[in-house]
Amino acid sequence: MNNVPLCVVTLVSLCNCLQFPSSFKKCDKRRNDFNECLSDVVYDSLKVLDKPLPGFPSLRCIEFPPDAMMEIGNRTYGLWQKYTKFRVTGLSNPQSIKTRLDFGPVTSTLTIEASYSELTWESELEAQGTVVLLPLNVITPGELIMYNPTLSFTIKLEEYEKGATYFRVIDSEFDMKSADRLKIEFKQLFPNRRLNDEFNSALSEKGLQTFELFKHLQVAFAPHFGSVFNNFLEKVPVVELFDE
Repeated sequence: MNNVPLCVVTLVSLCNCLQFPSSFKKCDKRRNDFNECLSDVVYDSLKVLDKPLPGFPSLRCIEFPPDAMMEIGNRTYGLWQKYTKFRVTGLSNPQSIKTRLDFGPVTSTLTIEASYSELTWESELEAQGTVVLLPLNVITPGELIMYNPTLSFTIKLEEYEKGATYFRVIDSEFDMKSADRLKIEFKQLFPNRRLNDEFNSALSEKGLQTFELFKHLQVAFAPHFGSVFNNFLEKVPVVELFDE
């Protein structure tokens, strides 16, 4: 699966055309409650996409493409780490959604903040070097569980004409803003099971501090969110999205 979350509306693909379901709620840009309406649409759309729809995958479990990767450290003086094969579970089950769309004369900005009770990120770690003085050369599955996290998606849009007015994505940002606590588990980091479990436990105790040190690496996900938004927007005229 090469898709990442699309958090604007729920679509059904029929006859190679994008069509809105009959239950789709269209928000009026002229109303003061436009952003509240849009927040409801995004929330309902995520809930619906807990299961796949024709032409659109489920958001329950999302796999990222191979170029979504993180690489840190070095083999000579520490520990080289490469994280790939990312997958996130739980995006279709938000606790709350806050959406804002600011229209501008040249560019518009869509911001979505999504809060969850729990999200699980999985990846594969390839590591070479030393932990303290212990040599390490391993490939292992890893898991990061976030408790009560808030995710932020920021999409910059511009309008263009193609027989009608459309939006296209010109920039995208992604931020895992906060969480109450984290649980980190590398499945096979050390062959000694007890050492592996105790290392994971100690790492999880410092999970939030560790996360802040490497949080800047999350920019690897932003282009893929922007790409999926763009794939949708190039097929649907602006007039089909909102009441003017």
